[in-house]
Amino acid sequence: MQTSISKLIGLQVLVTAVASLVALGVGGAGAAKSAAIGGSIGVIPSAAYGFLLIKKPFGSPRAVLQRQYLGESCKLVLTLLMFGASFAWVKELSVLPFFATYMLTLAVYWAALLLA
Repeated sequence: MQTSISKLIGLQVLVTAVASLVALGVGGAGAAKSAAIGGSIGVIPSAAYGFLLIKKPFGSPRAVLQRQYLGESCKLVLTLLMFGASFAWVKELSVLPFFATYMLTLAVYWAALLLA
């Protein structure tokens, strides 16, 4: 399970890097920064969720379900906090690369779930 989670996070990081490079070529440094921030909002909560799963992958069915709930809750809270911080503190946020890269990282996450 650890290798699957590591591959997923690695693929999300790769997608974020490629999208940031494309944004740099198309829209400049501000667009690349926005894409990197948007991708980070997809990657960091996923990594936190994965860490919680790896920490103690086995146990009673109740404990496993509770860990899933905890992971999803942490993922949601981190995502909301990161979006809020981005909108509050990043002055020149390019909306299109920001949201496009975030959605690409989510697409990687969902594709991995469907293909696993």
